[in-house]
Amino acid sequence: MKQLVIKILPVLTCVFLQACSHQPTAHLPTSMVNASALPASNPGLDHFIAWVPTEVAQTATVAEAMVHISLQHAREQVSEELCGGQPIARGVVVEKHGPVAVRNPASMGATPAWYYRISQRPGLQGCGTESANSTYRALESRLPAWISVTPGRTGISHTADLEISH
Repeated sequence: MKQLVIKILPVLTCVFLQACSHQPTAHLPTSMVNASALPASNPGLDHFIAWVPTEVAQTATVAEAMVHISLQHAREQVSEELCGGQPIARGVVVEKHGPVAVRNPASMGATPAWYYRISQRPGLQGCGTESANSTYRALESRLPAWISVTPGRTGISHTADLEISH
């Protein structure tokens, strides 16, 4: 029963959020940020970068919720499938940027989207015979195509001067 609830809850939540976003008050912003104007990211941190299409989420709040739900669902899947239910994420969120209305890069079609980046101290752990790198790959393979994972490079850490921005 627990497995069924774990699988159905994220789907129902996404459907509910999608329904909420189609309310008459939901609207797209009139101005969009150019993707090249987004702030640089710290290479010493893990980054979860989402370019949520506006057809998927019409508001920033829905986009943010969908990213967090997708990440949590993917973490739970990897944890169950590869790590016997052991938690795989131990990183602390250091910075969040967005969601902000953008036109995604030309390589992605230059379509309207919500850009949302979550940056955290590296903390995705390998387990059993799985390395940390294979855990990152497994996590990304379970995420929607509009979310990418960029692991932090070890030996680089400049987190003391970062602030959380919304």
